[in-house]
Amino acid sequence: MGDVWDGNTGDTFESEKDLYRKIILQESRFIDFEFLLKSENLDVVAEIILEGTYGEMDFMKKDIIDRFLDFIYFKTQTGFADIPHMVYPIKRMMDSELEKKITVLINEYLYPEIVLHLLKFFSRNIHNPDSNLCIANFITSDEIIRSVFETYRLFKKDVFIADPDRRALNVKRIQQFSPRSDNKLSSPLDQAAIYKYILEYLAIKNRVGHIYTPEDLLLSVPED
Repeated sequence: MGDVWDGNTGDTFESEKDLYRKIILQESRFIDFEFLLKSENLDVVAEIILEGTYGEMDFMKKDIIDRFLDFIYFKTQTGFADIPHMVYPIKRMMDSELEKKITVLINEYLYPEIVLHLLKFFSRNIHNPDSNLCIANFITSDEIIRSVFETYRLFKKDVFIADPDRRALNVKRIQQFSPRSDNKLSSPLDQAAIYKYILEYLAIKNRVGHIYTPEDLLLSVPED
């Protein structure tokens, strides 16, 4: 294949792949993740996604990994219902092969960069937190599960802080909300309950006994 010329900038690229990568890095909000996942090897997909995070320093805006999680969420919400347990209903993608690729991508290729993005997604989803399970369903690695558990423990400790601004501070940091945002949106008690629900679900589908036990998830037992 010969060189490819970008008529918008006048740049010349060695392949269509290089041109496509340039477009992704410049226009990350318009990425066709489904096409990318179906047309490239996972190592290439991960490289493109991680490259897209370089230089994006505005933590108040969504970067390419945030948009990738939004894509996953959308594909699950337009999928089918799956109820492994009546207390923990989820929705899954219609395309099982796409699900498998995304699972490997999250737990192997995008780790550790994706961890904070997952925590931010869970913590920001305060109006429909039950749907967090649709994203949690893709989590299989001990490292990510442990990060979710340690975040739960952090929020649980913060519940007992008297000063309202200090009490909400760690939640806001995970949510990447402004310190001046309403503390009602960043309650550590609400967040602990949200994360407890996720961890209970993860315990159903993964072996987690070496990370936490049911007793560790009791909100009535304070952290040390």
